[in-house]
Amino acid sequence: MLAVVLFLAWLILAPYMSALVLAGTLAFLFRPLYQKCLHVFRYESVAALSVVVIVTLIIFLPLGFLGVRLFTDATALYSLLASHGGFDPGTTIANFLNAHFKNLPVHEVAANFNGYAQQGLAWLIQHLGSFFSGVAQIFLTAFLSLLGLFYFLKDGERRKKWIFETIPLAPKYTERIVREMGVAGSSVIKGTLIVAIAQGIVLGVGFLLFNVPDPTFWGVLAVPASIIPVVGTWLVAVPAIAYLFLTGQTVVGICLLVWSLICINLIYNVFSPQLMHRSVDIHPYLILLSILGGIGLFGPIGFLVGPLAIAALFSLFKIYSGLTPGHD
Repeated sequence: MLAVVLFLAWLILAPYMSALVLAGTLAFLFRPLYQKCLHVFRYESVAALSVVVIVTLIIFLPLGFLGVRLFTDATALYSLLASHGGFDPGTTIANFLNAHFKNLPVHEVAANFNGYAQQGLAWLIQHLGSFFSGVAQIFLTAFLSLLGLFYFLKDGERRKKWIFETIPLAPKYTERIVREMGVAGSSVIKGTLIVAIAQGIVLGVGFLLFNVPDPTFWGVLAVPASIIPVVGTWLVAVPAIAYLFLTGQTVVGICLLVWSLICINLIYNVFSPQLMHRSVDIHPYLILLSILGGIGLFGPIGFLVGPLAIAALFSLFKIYSGLTPGHD
């Protein structure tokens, strides 16, 4: 009966799993801020509501603005490529190759490059368009996430105690699973997501300073690209640098190259190790695969679900195999 009811509950709650996971993640991240607000306001409801307002202002509103801007810039860039107006990247590359490599089929290169660029932008516009077409669903998910955040903060400790008492595991095992999942989630959020956002911001600023078209568009694209270790951000930076060189802006291209080398390496090699919890016992390559697999299975929220599931799996493996006497 328990299995049947659990399956039925899953069918009921599955459409809103994104809101639940997002609310739980935000509650985990902003728990310290909630504690400070609780110290100031004394009342749990007032403190939780204050955090919800802050999260709305610093996360949801900027994300909405960036999403609209990304869709607008992608549509404008696609129109330019389709009508051959403004900057024609295929022709520019062909002219550059023709000047330096006489025997290459430059016209074929130009046509292929423009075709691939249009296909990529068309795919992006299609998916962004379908995303924005469900405006009601977006607002519902955002509202449920913020409402869940309020209750996770307000009642989180009581619910945590209830879960520990209900799960049919020894308390020390339950605490270990929760602790390791928290470490894994914190590692992904702080060591991957925050670093990705930081790299996207510095690249976007660099694109703006050095006159790369649509800097917001390319800066936003740098965020998901930077999830790929080492080379991810360069997948966006190198084409921008190449654009400046191809259009004869050699000095500006060198400046952007230096800017990218300094900023990307500084963030990746200095700040990332500080943000990443080294105590998580999961290889970074496996974390990357869990992120990609989670996104493919659950959509954007899989960015968090994938690593958390792998962390839970490793915790259960440790419990199943038993602990050495010195570590029990």
